[in-house]
Amino acid sequence: MASRAERTADDRSLFRFKISSRVMMSHTDQEGIVNNISFFIYLESGRFEYFRSLGLTLSDIKAQGTGMAMVESCCSFLSPLFFDDVIEIFARIDQMGTTSFRMRYLIYVPQRDVIAARGHTVSVFTDPVTRTTQPIPVSFRDRVVAFEGDGTISTK
Repeated sequence: MASRAERTADDRSLFRFKISSRVMMSHTDQEGIVNNISFFIYLESGRFEYFRSLGLTLSDIKAQGTGMAMVESCCSFLSPLFFDDVIEIFARIDQMGTTSFRMRYLIYVPQRDVIAARGHTVSVFTDPVTRTTQPIPVSFRDRVVAFEGDGTISTK
């Protein structure tokens, strides 16, 4: 369970990217509370909109002869979300290795001034034929570093 400090620490300023969304009825249970699996849908929305904001789409990545596979996904649920909540999904890449990168996420509810969740994912670049890892494409790395700033991304 997350500590009170983790639940209340406001580190939104570490993120340069965010999108807004609204909780849909289909994401909730009979009580109108968001089901835990729906949080992962919000993380996915944040991830792919982040890529789009950098001019990168999954189609573009595949067209370069590379694939991307998620190897880790984690979410800490800090406060419930409810039907019709407006949420802000923050996303950033904070670590890049040779073949993989880690993204951090934060889900914030402005109306209640609460951080509802924190999460991270780790993805690797792959050869779509052999399904083996391959280096992060230079164009991907360059766009991320240009957006995030190379001083904010750690390397393994």
